[in-house]
Amino acid sequence: MNLVTLLRFPREIVSLPEVTVRLYGDDNCRKIFDNFIKPHPRYKFIQNKRWGVGLLLLPDVFEHYLKEIGTELIRRKRKRSLSLGYHFETINPLNYLVEILSINESVKVRQGRRMDPEYLNIESLRAFFEGKPVVYGVFDTTGVLKAYAHTPICGDLFIFSRLLGHGNDLDNGVMYLLITEVIREMIERKRRQGSPVWAMYDTFFGASKGLRYFKERLGFKPYKVRWLWERQY
Repeated sequence: MNLVTLLRFPREIVSLPEVTVRLYGDDNCRKIFDNFIKPHPRYKFIQNKRWGVGLLLLPDVFEHYLKEIGTELIRRKRKRSLSLGYHFETINPLNYLVEILSINESVKVRQGRRMDPEYLNIESLRAFFEGKPVVYGVFDTTGVLKAYAHTPICGDLFIFSRLLGHGNDLDNGVMYLLITEVIREMIERKRRQGSPVWAMYDTFFGASKGLRYFKERLGFKPYKVRWLWERQY
C-alpha cells in the first residue's frame, strides 16, 4: 500500500475491523513475521502489513465456505473447472519445475507488473522450493500442472504466497478450483489440529481493481492487523 492509496480511502481505513493474529513456527515463519511488522519500504511510518490485510476467517466446514461465504461466481467457476476434468493434488514442487516455469512464463504481465526474473529461471525456482516439500496444484486431463499455490502455515495463519495459473487455462476456472481446494485442506487441518484459523491473501489497498474484486469474491475482507509472535516451548 502506498501513501496515495492510504489517503484515497480514509473512511475505509478508519472503519477497518482490527484483529490480533498469532504467528509461530520455524525460522521461515519468524522471517514472515518480521517482514509483516517492519516499516513499509517507502513510507516508514506505515507498518508493512498492518492496514487492509486480506483475511478470511476459516469456517468449521467447507460446505459453509462454499455456500455462504463464497459467491455464486466461485461456485460457477469451480464447477466449470471440475467439469472440464481439472483436478487438485498435493505435490512436491521439485518434481514439477519445468511445468511451474511454463506457468510463470505463460503471462508476461500480471496485475500490471512484469514477472520478476526470479520466477523465470529454473535454478531460482529450484532454490526457492528447496525445503518446501508441499505445494498445491491443479492438473488438466493429461496430467499437466496448470496452477500452483505455495501456502506457508505460521501459527494461526496460512498465506497464499505464490499463487499462479497458466494463461491458457485461467478462463477455465483453475484458480478458483485451486484456492477453494486449498481452503478445504486448511479447514480440515483446522478441524484436526486447531489451526490455522485465518487465510491471508496479501493486502487490499495495494491491489488492482481486478485483484481486489477476485479477493472479495473469494470471501476475503480487509482488516487492520496486530501481529503477535508467540514463542513455542
